[in-house]
Amino acid sequence: MAACYSADEDGTVHLPYRTDTGLLVDEVWERWLAWDPVRMAPKHADALRGMRAIWIDAGRWDEPHLDLGAEAFRQELASLAVTDVHFELFDAGHGNIEYRYPMSLAYLAERLAP
Repeated sequence: MAACYSADEDGTVHLPYRTDTGLLVDEVWERWLAWDPVRMAPKHADALRGMRAIWIDAGRWDEPHLDLGAEAFRQELASLAVTDVHFELFDAGHGNIEYRYPMSLAYLAERLAP
């Protein structure tokens, strides 16, 4: 993720922490936080409210704890009066969840159809 969030123009990648101590490197960590969907939502509230559908789901036992991020994002959307949201925490972890794809695609396709 460092290559996505904190690479320089020349491709140099910076980690948001020091590898010898684990301490945060504040200026790099701020670059990561700028891409946090929960923090980005208020700046894009009008666009989010204009969407015809948003699907958010995560496994209740998600190993990287993306269920917590999904819940935080759902709450932020609610605070911004974004209403066209499907939210679900399902009984699984992070992997082998391909069976979820047809549900999400059907939900989105129905709402995107003219």
